[in-house]
Amino acid sequence: MTRIKRQPFELFDETLDINATDNYDLSVEISGDGVAYSVLDLLRSKYVMLRHYQNADSADENSAGIKEVIDNDDFLRQNYRKVYIITPCSESTLVPSPLYDNALKESYYRFNFQSDGDEVVYSNTLPSPGASVIFSPGTDVNDIVTARWPGVTPWHHIKTLLQHSFAAARSAGEHYIHLHIEKGYITIIILKDRNLSFCNSFRCNTPSDISYYLFNVLNSLSVKNSESIYLSGVIEPYGELHLSLLEFTHAIHFTSPHVRYGFSYVFNDSHLHRYLNIFTASSCEL
Repeated sequence: MTRIKRQPFELFDETLDINATDNYDLSVEISGDGVAYSVLDLLRSKYVMLRHYQNADSADENSAGIKEVIDNDDFLRQNYRKVYIITPCSESTLVPSPLYDNALKESYYRFNFQSDGDEVVYSNTLPSPGASVIFSPGTDVNDIVTARWPGVTPWHHIKTLLQHSFAAARSAGEHYIHLHIEKGYITIIILKDRNLSFCNSFRCNTPSDISYYLFNVLNSLSVKNSESIYLSGVIEPYGELHLSLLEFTHAIHFTSPHVRYGFSYVFNDSHLHRYLNIFTASSCEL
């Protein structure tokens, strides 16, 4: 099981009130990059908190298991108006709405992926493009989520990424290209004329492999390398992966959330692309 640091990276507005969480929405992401969550103040219509427990080496004495950290976090123990849980994973499948039968979601999943039969399989409705995404977050993560937030259905990260992509594509040109990076895999989304043209995840770790998959997909769809590419997830500005992508094209941009809510001033100097999923979750139900 993943170990994460006990001491988080965090940002919070001075108006944050742990006794007012009935007026807040909580968005949590449990991924290979640790546990991150945001708090949205509905009365002020702005995000007022971000906290991220990052991955730790198994030998780190100041690390703990995910369940222990979640159980001991002061804000994660509170009640909220609404709770969203995002559980990114590399294996998922999209089924168009006219063909989808919820009674067959386990069959859809096990037809596409190796299975031991013990997975808990979920489906999320995707209003755009009119489909359902089927996935399993893994037994350990599922047990943590159902114990702490019973009744809350986890979301796959494709749900929030597609919500963002369709919103961002309204002001894009012919294509909107999105590359999302997680630990050990990537997700590529391409919209053409505001319609979904490509959506898939690939297991890869190195910058060269990520560049290979991305530009191979673009070439197969006859998309020019000069088209803008928007990045989110686990990628640092001018880090190794960013520099690798810049060798192929300079039309690289770190994306910003397309949401109706504002952000506290404490986020002004933050790289919001890394937390795109948790900042987008509340917009998925508008």
